[in-house]
Amino acid sequence: MEEVVPGVVVTAVYVDEVEKLMPHLGSELQAVNGPCFEAVAHSAILAKRSFERGTNRAKTLGGELLLRLAGSLQIREAIKKVGLRKGVNYLVFFGSKKELKEILEKLGLKEVPMQNCDPERAKKHFEISALVEAL
Repeated sequence: MEEVVPGVVVTAVYVDEVEKLMPHLGSELQAVNGPCFEAVAHSAILAKRSFERGTNRAKTLGGELLLRLAGSLQIREAIKKVGLRKGVNYLVFFGSKKELKEILEKLGLKEVPMQNCDPERAKKHFEISALVEAL
């Protein structure tokens, strides 16, 4: 679990039953099937920044995260590309580490090691998530 900037916490979890986690996702908590920690963290930072600047495309932080990570302006397309799936997913919480730990405990989710991108792959994903800003 890592706080990437104040108010944005990322961790990786194994999700066995997608339908049990879905009702808990929304603005403050989002689960994504991202390629690596760096891509997810970068997209989360951009999502938070877009709301602070008023340049967001989605109605919620969670939705903005999906758009940024997928490099899409369509939420349905973003969910298809990077939405929650069975297996390892990244949980992004727009709040504190303490609160996310409580959520993990409540939902019975166990953290797993986060995967790091090699520099070239990370660069590619940074460009994809930044593309939403330019569109």
